[in-house]
Amino acid sequence: MSIFITLIALSVVIFIHELGHLLAAKWAKIGVYEFAIGMGPKIWGKQFGETLYSLRLLPIGGFVRLAGMDDTDNEAVKFPPERSLYAASPIARLVTISAGAIFNVILGFIVFVIVFSGFGVRYPITQIASVSPDSPAAAAGLLPGDTITRLNGTEISKGMAFIETLQKSKSEPIHVQVKRNDTTIDHEIMPKLSGNRYIIGVTFALSETPERLGPIAAVKWGLLSTWLNIKLVFINLKMMLTGAVRVSDMAGVVGIVQMASYGFRDNIGEFLRFMGMISIGLGVFNLLPLPALDGGHLFFLAIEVIGKRPISRKWEARISNAGFALLMLLMVFILINDVRHWKARTRILTTTNSR
Repeated sequence: MSIFITLIALSVVIFIHELGHLLAAKWAKIGVYEFAIGMGPKIWGKQFGETLYSLRLLPIGGFVRLAGMDDTDNEAVKFPPERSLYAASPIARLVTISAGAIFNVILGFIVFVIVFSGFGVRYPITQIASVSPDSPAAAAGLLPGDTITRLNGTEISKGMAFIETLQKSKSEPIHVQVKRNDTTIDHEIMPKLSGNRYIIGVTFALSETPERLGPIAAVKWGLLSTWLNIKLVFINLKMMLTGAVRVSDMAGVVGIVQMASYGFRDNIGEFLRFMGMISIGLGVFNLLPLPALDGGHLFFLAIEVIGKRPISRKWEARISNAGFALLMLLMVFILINDVRHWKARTRILTTTNSR
């Protein structure tokens, strides 16, 4: 049941992406032949007006077929040339191509707000989970399991309050009072600059029970989480390009379903948060300037606008088809990798969810 619900959730993410393309195309008066959820053979279809709405056998994607881009000879509706994607203005094409990704990011933000307001968030408390070696905290003698009770003489119970005060202190020493078992210990610690922030080298544990946020705080945390997940796509991409993460470490549809289904068994809020991350990741990844992705079409549009002339549709189709073939090969590789690592990932997920 958890796997089935995960597949439904992924289908919703894909549906929202394709819905963005559909609504934008309708707004721009671009002809839409078909709006499909899933890939492979058609198992259901209904013609409404000028567009065929269909369900496909494999729940691993979806598509919108636009006039001028996906023309065939046996369409139920024939669109005139002025309804073609390529006849639309650059702004209309920009909106139509990028709308799917925008809808995915908006969906992720809405899911985060629902999670933070309806299910709550586990916030950092001042109990130390780990201490980095050779850090100011390690030099002061702080240990995992210690709880910081006072900072500069003020009682403190939340990790975020500690972090905010730490940034304000800059390079000035801070005075912390730590409770270790039944003993209270005072320390003076000199923060160090790491990038653009000050740290002492500790990570905090999370609260045992989630705390529901009010509407304003939920929106604030939703915006922050959305931005962090957008950045995470580029961080992961950089790690892949530099070899810090191998392609074999990537998870495809099977791996996502496996991880999300375990999250659903453990905590519905965490499951929804994971799906929000997937929605944002899908949207941002689709905007990368790679053939067969939305970003590839935006790249061709940018060349056309800058060069003041369209590139050959024949060459654009060839490049997109080659990119699609490579993307399919990558998906097959990741699918095989997901199957190979199913048991190992199951052991990890089972251990994690039993803690």
